[in-house]
Amino acid sequence: MSMSLGQCISISVRTHRLQQWSEIGATSIPARSSRTRASKSNQFSHLGHHHHHHPRLQPSLCHAAENGNNPPDVRDNAEPDNPNKKAQRKPIPSTTQIINRLKRYGISGVLSYGLLNTAYYLTAFLLVWFYVAPAPGRMGYWAAVERFVKVMAMVWAGSQVTKIVRAGGALALAPFVDRGLSWFTVKFEFESQGKAFMAIVGFCFGLALLLFFVVTLLWA
Repeated sequence: MSMSLGQCISISVRTHRLQQWSEIGATSIPARSSRTRASKSNQFSHLGHHHHHHPRLQPSLCHAAENGNNPPDVRDNAEPDNPNKKAQRKPIPSTTQIINRLKRYGISGVLSYGLLNTAYYLTAFLLVWFYVAPAPGRMGYWAAVERFVKVMAMVWAGSQVTKIVRAGGALALAPFVDRGLSWFTVKFEFESQGKAFMAIVGFCFGLALLLFFVVTLLWA
């Protein structure tokens, strides 16, 4: 009789616990389902919010596709890298480099540079004396000498500016001067090109000094 009573008590306790668990499960499952639904609804609302902003970008892309144009790209405006760009830029040779090239022609290169210098000094002197800074005649010897010094200073300053031009011209004329020097040596029967070179240099200096002296003397 006691065993049957104990069994009845244990069964009633188990039944009571099962009822409590069923009540707890019934209350917890709807809560979880409601939370899950709420989270899913938030996700869908978040996606809908983003989907609401994307159509603003779509018309411009569609319009570009309809017109046959690609969307603008910043990289399209950038200049393409040209590997030959650096090779195309050749540095300008300096006066020293040009003179070193002239030395390869020997006395013909020196003579070419000297002829251009003579032509420059004579032409520049006459231009400055008569046109750039003209002066009345009969100014006296000392005034004429002072004027000559000032004019030569201006001519020398100009020669420093145009030095690279004259050096480039001398380099270009060096082959022709070499042929002319050979012809001059044979024509006037010089023993060597060196003596013919000295004769031409002396003539250039004599012509320049004569011109400077005559002009200065006439305005004295």
